[in-house]
Amino acid sequence: MPAPMSSLSFATGLSRLRLAWTAEGICLLRFVDGPDREEAAQAPAWVMEAVRRLMAHLAGQPQDLDGIPLDLSELTPFQQRVAQVLRSTQPGQTLTYGEVALLAGCPGAARAVGQAVKANPILILVPCHRVVAANGSGGWSAFGTPKRKARLLALERPGRQIE
Repeated sequence: MPAPMSSLSFATGLSRLRLAWTAEGICLLRFVDGPDREEAAQAPAWVMEAVRRLMAHLAGQPQDLDGIPLDLSELTPFQQRVAQVLRSTQPGQTLTYGEVALLAGCPGAARAVGQAVKANPILILVPCHRVVAANGSGGWSAFGTPKRKARLLALERPGRQIE
């Protein structure tokens, strides 16, 4: 991962998040389960706008997060293609691992998509929670629990009950 310029953490209705960025864009977004550590002294306006949109999104007001700049330079070319496919999905929409592989230009690479999803360093902004198994079940969860994945999908579908 490129050396982050800085990082910050913030609370949302779902969980606390830690966000790090470089000059190119956000390079890390993770759920934080433990106590807070360091805070950014001065976050650029574009980072604060990303935080605002993430907070609204996780409060059940789906946002278009696709325009938030990301730094994907540490991902492999295949992981970058998977990230672009996932970023093009709309809130509440799901794709199977096989569909993501096909859209990433690698039909038959569903397992590789699973590995790319597992390695995703930028949760929510590269929405790996929108990938489900072929039978429609939850599939692997890169950020803790299948329950958290279900909550994220429910938040993206206004009017659906959150478990």
